[in-house]
Amino acid sequence: MRILILSNKVPYPAKDGSSIAIRSMVEGLMLNDAKVHLLSLNTKKHYRHPAEFHSLLPKGLEFDKVDVDTDISPWKAFLNLLSGKAYHVSRFLQSNFKARLKEELQNNLFDIVQLEGLSMAVYLPLIRNYSNAPVVLRAHNIEFQIWDRHRQHEKSFLKSLYLAIQCKRLKRFEQRVFDKVDASLFITKQDRKFYKSLGHKQQSLVAPCGLNPADYPLQEDDEDAEFDLIHLASLDWMPNQQGAIWFLNEVWPLVLEARPNTRMAFGGRNMPKEIIEKSSNKLWLYPEVKDAQEFVAKGKVAVVPLLAGSGMRIKLLEYLAWAKVTISTSIGAEGIDLEENKEILIADDAESFAAGIVYLLDDNRARMNMKNAARRFFEAHYDNKKLGKDILQFYGTLV
Repeated sequence: MRILILSNKVPYPAKDGSSIAIRSMVEGLMLNDAKVHLLSLNTKKHYRHPAEFHSLLPKGLEFDKVDVDTDISPWKAFLNLLSGKAYHVSRFLQSNFKARLKEELQNNLFDIVQLEGLSMAVYLPLIRNYSNAPVVLRAHNIEFQIWDRHRQHEKSFLKSLYLAIQCKRLKRFEQRVFDKVDASLFITKQDRKFYKSLGHKQQSLVAPCGLNPADYPLQEDDEDAEFDLIHLASLDWMPNQQGAIWFLNEVWPLVLEARPNTRMAFGGRNMPKEIIEKSSNKLWLYPEVKDAQEFVAKGKVAVVPLLAGSGMRIKLLEYLAWAKVTISTSIGAEGIDLEENKEILIADDAESFAAGIVYLLDDNRARMNMKNAARRFFEAHYDNKKLGKDILQFYGTLV
């Protein structure tokens, strides 16, 4: 089966959750002998130089990228109010990418065209003009739901008002796209259930992001770890930034009150000033993390303090693969059917979150049991080759 995948970023090297999800999709399909073409936007925000990715491309992958500027600016955001379009997705419609996509569709016959995320659905009219292949939307999240949740925690009235307008437009666009594509892939059961509750009836499959177990060797005992806690997230994504600031303002002081010598490594690119100012001899900041595995191994317990989001947290999946004990909010753990108090701890208020951290740090036996349970859960449910096989079987019903 020949599949064209369109993505809003180059997923090599995979430095964030969405990149990992795209890379895993490509490799899961190729592990099952699919012929994959990947055409990616190469944005200024996530720019990848060819020297960074050429050696990482899987053998047999047909790959090309188009350099574009999708950066958000206050002036463009203001002008967008006059357009009636959802700024979250409209900025991804780029003329040079349209030209390259048209060329790809004219020169190749594809069995499936797959859109990696809602932002690539802006190219749906062009795809319909130049291809008869079924078009599948891989919904990384329910996008409007993310921003609606984020808006509910936004303290600025003007930002909240702007987000309310954009959420309404994004919801309208997302609903239309679900009706226009031939099928949808959802990363979580929750997202598909929500999709169906909105009245959509097109074919769909729940296909979580998978990983290759061999790429995630078990990390050794954490007794001599350099830090007690670690946090790693891309802080250029607003929900991650919001959750990180909530954690540092509300949870971290409670942890230090209970355990004054607790040490934490806090990693993530594009750290805002509000986080940088909190650096101390107890809170070590890492604005650039070159090796995620090495960084995660530095701590005993990982925290996922998300207050907004949808879909599946790929970083949490990586923690499971590395057998890293984790405490998360309910939203942070959404999309992965973990058993609370066995494979993960869940806490949604500052006091409970801090108490959970203290419990995991002070009870070595409980932490070790959770560590082993996390890895077993990952191996049983998220092997990438099996998930790729399931997707190709589903695609066989569309062609």
